[in-house]
Amino acid sequence: MSGTSFTRPLRFVGTLILLTFVTGLFSVAPAIDSPNYLLEARENFDQSIFAALNQFVLALIYLAIALVLYPLLASFNKALTISFLSLRIVATTLMIMGTLQLLSILSLSQNLAQTNPMELETLSTLGSILKTNRDNLNHVFMVLVLATSNLLLYYLLYVSKCIPKWLSISGFLASVLSILASILLLFQVYDVISSAYLILNAPTALVELTLALGLLFAIFSKSVKAKG
Repeated sequence: MSGTSFTRPLRFVGTLILLTFVTGLFSVAPAIDSPNYLLEARENFDQSIFAALNQFVLALIYLAIALVLYPLLASFNKALTISFLSLRIVATTLMIMGTLQLLSILSLSQNLAQTNPMELETLSTLGSILKTNRDNLNHVFMVLVLATSNLLLYYLLYVSKCIPKWLSISGFLASVLSILASILLLFQVYDVISSAYLILNAPTALVELTLALGLLFAIFSKSVKAKG
């Protein structure tokens, strides 16, 4: 199988990766991440709904990338490609669950004004539980699964020689750093909104941006011959 048949799908993947940056940016909900999140969420309801919608779309894009790449990657190692796709399905599920947690926080915030002082503590406790669950889903377990799927992805891209070896290796190492970032977050070494967490995840963003542009503009274009 010649590499020319993969040119269009790879460019489409490049477009999808760029879309993850756009939807990822719009999926940020400052109101939910603020210390006074219940009140902020109520006052910024539309913005938070917009963020939830973008997070849902982002989850679908992550899965779409795996589905588009499946025919190419499976021709080199079907077992690892199935594992890659399976992990992306799990990551997508976790992200959607995180979106539902965000919507639950919004629903809770809408009842804040009608809550009497005696029930306020209960409402705050419930909100804290929902927010902690959302943070764990989005920034710990989803990232762990997504980064693990990326380890398989960059190994398969290394084997397929679709992209330069240095980029595959960089992507592999960046994924390890993202896994480390989530593990440290799980053990509460730092908070979600912290420079350390952002720094550890920055290499992944840089590699993915490089990969997206390279695929979109066919910078890595060359013959790719599948096994068999």
